[in-house]
Amino acid sequence: MDSQNRSIRHPSPAHLLAGILLMLLSVLARADVIDNIELDDSVTPPVIQVNFTLPLRYINHTPTDAGDELHIQLERLPVGGVLDSSPDRSLQPITFEASRRIPLRDASYEQRDAGRGVLTLRFRRTVRFRVQAGADRRHLVVSIVPTPADRRFSAPRAAPTRPGSAAARPLPDSGSYVINLESNARPVPAPELAFLSNRERYLVYQTRFPIDGRIWYRTRLGFFRTRQAALRLLAQLKDRYPRAWVTVASRDEIHAALTGATAKAPATATARPRPKAPRHRVPDIQPSLPRVSNEKIEALMEQARKAVAEEHYGRAIQLYTKVLRYPDHPYRQQALEYLAVTREKKGQFAHAIREYERYLSLYPEGEAAARVRQRLAGLTTAARAPLPATGRRRRAGRAKPWDVYGGISQFYRRDQSTLDNNDELVTQSSLSTDLDITARRRGDDLDVQTRFTGSYLHDFLNDGPGDESSVSSLYLDATHKRYGLSLRLGRQSHNTDGVLGRFDGLLLAYRLTDWLTLKALGGYPVLSTRDSLHTNRTLYGVSMDLGTFANTLDFNAFFVEQQVDGILDRRAVGGEARYFDPVRSLLGFVDYDLSYDSLNTLIVLGTWTLPDRTTLNATLDYRNSPILTTTNALQGQTVTTIDKLLDSFTEDEVRALAEDRTAESTTVTLGATHPLSQRLQVSGDITLSRLGDTKASGGVAAQPGTDNDFFYNFQLIGSSLIKAGDIAILGLRYADTSTSKTTSLSLNTRYPFTRDWRINPRLRVDYRKNSTDDSTQWIGAPSLRMDYRWRRRYRFEAEGGGEWSSRELTTDSQHTSSWFFSLGYRADF
Repeated sequence: MDSQNRSIRHPSPAHLLAGILLMLLSVLARADVIDNIELDDSVTPPVIQVNFTLPLRYINHTPTDAGDELHIQLERLPVGGVLDSSPDRSLQPITFEASRRIPLRDASYEQRDAGRGVLTLRFRRTVRFRVQAGADRRHLVVSIVPTPADRRFSAPRAAPTRPGSAAARPLPDSGSYVINLESNARPVPAPELAFLSNRERYLVYQTRFPIDGRIWYRTRLGFFRTRQAALRLLAQLKDRYPRAWVTVASRDEIHAALTGATAKAPATATARPRPKAPRHRVPDIQPSLPRVSNEKIEALMEQARKAVAEEHYGRAIQLYTKVLRYPDHPYRQQALEYLAVTREKKGQFAHAIREYERYLSLYPEGEAAARVRQRLAGLTTAARAPLPATGRRRRAGRAKPWDVYGGISQFYRRDQSTLDNNDELVTQSSLSTDLDITARRRGDDLDVQTRFTGSYLHDFLNDGPGDESSVSSLYLDATHKRYGLSLRLGRQSHNTDGVLGRFDGLLLAYRLTDWLTLKALGGYPVLSTRDSLHTNRTLYGVSMDLGTFANTLDFNAFFVEQQVDGILDRRAVGGEARYFDPVRSLLGFVDYDLSYDSLNTLIVLGTWTLPDRTTLNATLDYRNSPILTTTNALQGQTVTTIDKLLDSFTEDEVRALAEDRTAESTTVTLGATHPLSQRLQVSGDITLSRLGDTKASGGVAAQPGTDNDFFYNFQLIGSSLIKAGDIAILGLRYADTSTSKTTSLSLNTRYPFTRDWRINPRLRVDYRKNSTDDSTQWIGAPSLRMDYRWRRRYRFEAEGGGEWSSRELTTDSQHTSSWFFSLGYRADF
């Protein structure tokens, strides 16, 4: 038998140069799972929002609450759509715009198997964090929590007093640890806690915090010097407050808790020099509006916060100024600081300086005053800085028009297999060059963003698939802040509003009220990122988003229609209903095709966090597989377009073929995650899956479905077991399917030699018993990845591994092996 080796051609330097130039004109060949990452440091605590291109179910994260590297396990939930292709390379680097308050260093998503992947966030230093899945399952939020070790958030040196007590006694347990008693959608009266014998030693207060774009209220008890002291009191409160937990309060939160009750700064234990006030006292903004309730002021402050987050700075300035014109409320100090910060963000530097000076005239002490003084110094220093040469003077006075950021990477990969007869087969030898560029311009009224994401893959094999390029994202996005209008034009991912994935076209949105947004879209569906613009398939639809109601409920409703080669491809209605609070969430989604009179998709997904921080989740997924469209009729046919299929069948017959090619699929999943300690947690789930039969018709044979297939997953996850920052995941999986029974044991570890150099050893061992031929099979798959970060912007990666298989048949045995390696770099800009 002749050798099956594939020969490799070695390109000339000119050929390589041409390939690189072609890459610069092409875009990503992967189907990216993560759309983008947004860093918001205008809120406290600052947050990282990760947006997905399709719904993902949050499984768990490690470490549980602190570290310089965060790993979040996610699972695909194809609500309303499917990915158009599998990723060509399992690791997706993610670019983002840098932030001064959020020390995020880099981010990436790695696809581990067909359904699950891991999002990795690496920080420049150890941080505390909270991870919260979004109610719509299309994003998640990571809040960066202050730590006692971070001097910017450290507790006041003085022992605070308990406001409201007759003697205003010092609190012996003064510190930054607090007990979070409960969370509510609305403000609630502070409990008296009269059952505590030492009640006078503590302060009960309420603080506001954002979750998934909504404001919640936390009732807290403080303050404690050590975590152990807080845990001791927590044990006495568990019966009355089963969901209570210990956390760290920022200095600003402690200061606000005290001043909100006494209207005075906390007393100091030792005399300190009084900070210098501005040279000229700036008068306060005098109240000129009638008094209103604190709830009304809170609503205005929340509207202003949202306006800043959406960069509607003019609107935010109006709201903060209005708050300052109301008399007798506890938000004047905060509103004045935020007014100054917002004017600075808008580029109104003279006004910002005046507001900062006004703040220091009124509130010269405290943590916030130090922060204001630092901002004021930065502005006044910049104002006094000498201008550069004449040719640059005019440009120096203008704000930077565009922010441009992104990354470029190149990776070589080689895969080779050794068959049972010792023949070798090279299955891949390629160089992929990826490019991701985002350009954004922010204005007072108009925000414009463009994005270009893609790659060029050069194939070195003579008989390989050949060179490839494709488009993943190429669009223009514009938002008019004053009128609430937005549009996105170009190739984009959209897995809501009835759209089944990517499309080339236009998406329009108009925010009619605070609770109603209307949307319309039209264009051409994209089956593969490798496709160019195809106009034989068209798409249009309308939808509306409603909410949030009662701070917990959101709704979406849509109508969408697709045409293919002049006939109806799909006509569907449906929507989503979402309930979300800090403890429970529920998502329901339905997609019903009117033309086929068929329920395309029904999804119900819920999560529940128990008092001991155990998280339960459940998913019910009933769907047509694939989603029923007329295009399904092409499966198994020799022609590739509906137009050609109509030469042999009538339209009604083609639609009948589409129904015959579509099976029914049902999946039910129950899962749980439980923290054993600060370093260990366990996670597991059980999945039942069943796929129906398809019918024989049009020359295509019937395809049998499956019986009830069961999948069992268990993970033991540890962090900082040997060295701070290390991670180890021990996994056990058992699959009981119609064709085989497979037991898999895996170990995935990550060890940091230094902050910049890390290794990732992995090992997977499978034992499979195939019911089709009574054979048994052992599979072993070790691998090792190393990555090195150089000068913050450059990252080098190398990975190698193999797979060895031994299959025992009744009369024979088969032995195969394969190995791979990849080597590459990424540069961010």
